[in-house]
Amino acid sequence: MDLYPLRVEARRDESLSRWLWLVKWLLLIPHYVTLLVLWIGLVVLTLVAYLAVLITGRYPAPIRAYNLGVLRWTWRVGYYGYPVLGTDTYPPFTLADVPEYPARLHLEHHESPPRWLPLVAWLLAIPHLMILGALSGAAGRTIRDGDTPTVGPISVTLVVLLTAVVALLFTGRYPHGLHDLLVGIARWGLRVTAYLTLLTPRFPPLRLDQGGCEPDPVPEGPARAGPSRHVPVAGPVIWLVAGAVLLVPAAGLGIGGGTLLALDAARDHAGYVTSPTLMLDSSTAAITAENLTITDTGLWTREVVDVGGLRVTATSPAGQSVFVGVAPQASVDSWLAGTAHDRLVGLDSGRAVYNRALGAVRRVAEPAAQDFWLAQASGPGTVALQWDVTSGDYAVVVANADGSAGVAADARGAVRVPGLAALGGGLLATGIVLFLVAVALIGLGGVGLGRRHSDPPPPPQGPVGPLPRLTPQAPAPL
Repeated sequence: MDLYPLRVEARRDESLSRWLWLVKWLLLIPHYVTLLVLWIGLVVLTLVAYLAVLITGRYPAPIRAYNLGVLRWTWRVGYYGYPVLGTDTYPPFTLADVPEYPARLHLEHHESPPRWLPLVAWLLAIPHLMILGALSGAAGRTIRDGDTPTVGPISVTLVVLLTAVVALLFTGRYPHGLHDLLVGIARWGLRVTAYLTLLTPRFPPLRLDQGGCEPDPVPEGPARAGPSRHVPVAGPVIWLVAGAVLLVPAAGLGIGGGTLLALDAARDHAGYVTSPTLMLDSSTAAITAENLTITDTGLWTREVVDVGGLRVTATSPAGQSVFVGVAPQASVDSWLAGTAHDRLVGLDSGRAVYNRALGAVRRVAEPAAQDFWLAQASGPGTVALQWDVTSGDYAVVVANADGSAGVAADARGAVRVPGLAALGGGLLATGIVLFLVAVALIGLGGVGLGRRHSDPPPPPQGPVGPLPRLTPQAPAPL
């Protein structure tokens, strides 16, 4: 059988606690927090390794040792925790191989990946990812309860694990077959992860190798990786944690700056950002967008220029007279009391979603004749309402100009915003700088930790000097 270089081993505990699995999630919280930071480092350092392989054809040894250590740690936590629940021995906090722990992972030999592999590894791994997604519940099926769709996960792993814990709870025994199946699924996932991180260029086999041992049992004892080297650990840990934490504000500033730049690019000559066209259609006499609460407009007008303008444009597809108005919510409620109308509550695939207000489907009093509108526009074809907002609770109404039932219009909303290029550019630049600093800190921390567990360099061999001359000696006397 073709043997895969990444060796995933597990030794099942014969006597497992009936109840400990109920609280392992709580006991593992420190590991989960640590692994979150370690996996951020793994993702960043894997990208660095991709570039190194593309440019130099070599995988940096400290990065390889760090990534392999993160997979070891992940496998130990997974074997103790809910993916397998195969042992009650608490996992150690280390990237190194621990021969006495029931779950072990090591790499048999280090192969240099070809330079082209970083470009296609994710593409080649798609069949594996699809199968693993189905096994772990990333896939799902849609269940409809009336008009409400609900996605139900399909997870072989979850069903097997639930069956195992029920058996453990009532019988005190963990079925061997279920244990071997869960270990096999975990082994498959770890192999694919090792391939995607380029720890090995060997394509993972499309098979489920079940059981605690690989197809050929490995001898007991430490893995072939060299012993931990005496490299200080405090500094690399601090750098790694600082880099992972710094990624959060870097991402926030980058996303915020990019959003502001996109808004600035979408402004028209008057400073308005306009939404896509929304087709409105109702058999009632009005379509409303209600409970629009606006606060602190005084602060906007004092501190920021050109903020607070609202523009609503409506076009009747049939060329009929259409009305658009904005008014206090209480006034609109009184006007439409007892009359059915459709409230706009959201969008579904670009289409308007309504909530029908109960009442009679009937004509309403002519909208333009009402005196409570703060801003209004009406007429045939296209009309545009423009309003400088003030604090309060408001509703926007679209109706036929004569108040008749059966409203149809293509509407667009627009909000006036100031020029945001300088602010957006500054935030984006700051986010990029913080991201580069975070990547550098993660790289320093990951490489530092990796050096503690990488193979020691071979002893230097000096140049071969000239052979010593042999001085003839006088023959010994007889």
